[in-house]
Amino acid sequence: MGKNLEIVQKSYARGKAGDMPGLVADLAEFGSWTEMEGAPYGGTYIGPREVLEQVFDPMGRAWDPFACQPEEFAECGDTVLMTGWYFGKNRKTQKEFRCRVAHVWKLKDGKIVNFEQFTDTRVIADVMEG
Repeated sequence: MGKNLEIVQKSYARGKAGDMPGLVADLAEFGSWTEMEGAPYGGTYIGPREVLEQVFDPMGRAWDPFACQPEEFAECGDTVLMTGWYFGKNRKTQKEFRCRVAHVWKLKDGKIVNFEQFTDTRVIADVMEG
């Protein structure tokens, strides 16, 4: 297992433990984090603080739980790909969902410089609608 894969897997482990600051601890100060357009928190955010404020804080208020279950990882140099599942229950509607997800992580010198999410945003949005 390469160092980049270890960094990414630690991020998932921290997130699973509910440590959102830990999940983005290895994101570079000017690293970009892209949630798919059409997703509830869609857009590109720069740096750990903006990711926490614009993605994980509102996610924590809206979902109980919202979780990512990694299934498979592939590492190719400075890029790590994860495929797995999202699942959650929306606090407002009490509806639940499960859908496939892929994340692409790019690293440089032991820091995450780019994260990009690919998922079925409609499945998630449908659960959030009353």
